[in-house]
Amino acid sequence: MKIKINHNIRQDFPWFRKNQGWVYLDSSATTLKPRCVINSIVDYYEKWSTNPHNNDSKLTYYVSQLIDNTRSKLALLINAHKQEIIFTSGATESLNLVARGLTKQIKSDDEIIVTYGEHTSNLLPWISLAKTKHCKLIYAGSIDKNLNEQDIINKVTKKTKIIAFANISNLIGYELDAQIISQKAKKINPHVLIVCDATQMLPHKLIDVKKSNIDFLVASAHKMCGATGIGMLYMKTQYFHQLDPLRLGGGMNNNVMYDSFTYASGPAKFEGGSPHTAGIISWATAIDYLNAYGWKNIHQYELKLKQYANQKLQLLKNVQLINPLAQYPIVAFNVNGMHPQDVANYLGHKKIIVRSGLSCAKLIGKIINQSGVVRASFYIYNNFHDIDVLVKALKNLKKGNMLKHVI
Repeated sequence: MKIKINHNIRQDFPWFRKNQGWVYLDSSATTLKPRCVINSIVDYYEKWSTNPHNNDSKLTYYVSQLIDNTRSKLALLINAHKQEIIFTSGATESLNLVARGLTKQIKSDDEIIVTYGEHTSNLLPWISLAKTKHCKLIYAGSIDKNLNEQDIINKVTKKTKIIAFANISNLIGYELDAQIISQKAKKINPHVLIVCDATQMLPHKLIDVKKSNIDFLVASAHKMCGATGIGMLYMKTQYFHQLDPLRLGGGMNNNVMYDSFTYASGPAKFEGGSPHTAGIISWATAIDYLNAYGWKNIHQYELKLKQYANQKLQLLKNVQLINPLAQYPIVAFNVNGMHPQDVANYLGHKKIIVRSGLSCAKLIGKIINQSGVVRASFYIYNNFHDIDVLVKALKNLKKGNMLKHVI
């Protein structure tokens, strides 16, 4: 689809027209949706509204082609083959699929490495797997308000079976280079499996799974201007026969006997049941929109927003910046003497949407030495004025202000 980006990009996003006066600074949680994506969802329900995998009519066959188109676009983004792309309900299901699917391959003397900075979706499945198989779960990370590749490499041994990490932290925005981790880890142990949570990276920067030698990679559409409830799992072809699916049912079987069945081949094995067709189709439109904007343009513009926010917030004596060196559009901060939830609540009643707490990275306190932070995250539809509004509200914040709306 050929898409034209509006000069005033906010005109592409109906949210701003519907919520005038509001400032949206929570794109790390979910991005806003452009009109073209919304239209593609409506088009599916109005024009087709049929289940895919039905070749008995041109109309139903076309829907299958649209799904295949999205699979191809996702594969192109990460330099994979389209048959290595599996549709799921989101990154959470994708990670659970990998962890559950690898159960048979894990032994009691194996080791699994994760970082203290992981979102619970990339933490709980591995905790559960380690507990089930009585193997060792090892944490990487250092108390320096940062994450780095060497923290992980230092933990790798001949017993390491899995390394699971987000290549961008959802709370502090620091990047882990998947290629460096994979290259160095596989030198120590060629059999180690690299599981990369790219949920926070793909909205901002592309990744090459072949060059990085990643075995599994996950992402979610709603983080990159797409619909909620749809995600993907990239899996190297060699693992398709080794992993069992999470969902058993229609579409994922080949032969069904009275007391047994065989799996379908390729992505279908892991895509049992009726898919989120509207979400899948609209994801292709979201990709087209971001392609039209340009990935270099996205990252360069976000860096300007991040640098501007850093400069403005550092002028406030009562504000402590947690991640000033992060190269992605996330600002984590605290206000001296105030609980982050109170600050976020105060900002919310000033029509500024941020996030407070640890944003599901429940163990990241080990790295940042904080029990919670306020997180403001930006995307291509934000501007310097949004940051000015945030800074002005924080500048005027006094103890007790957050209680005015409840007293």
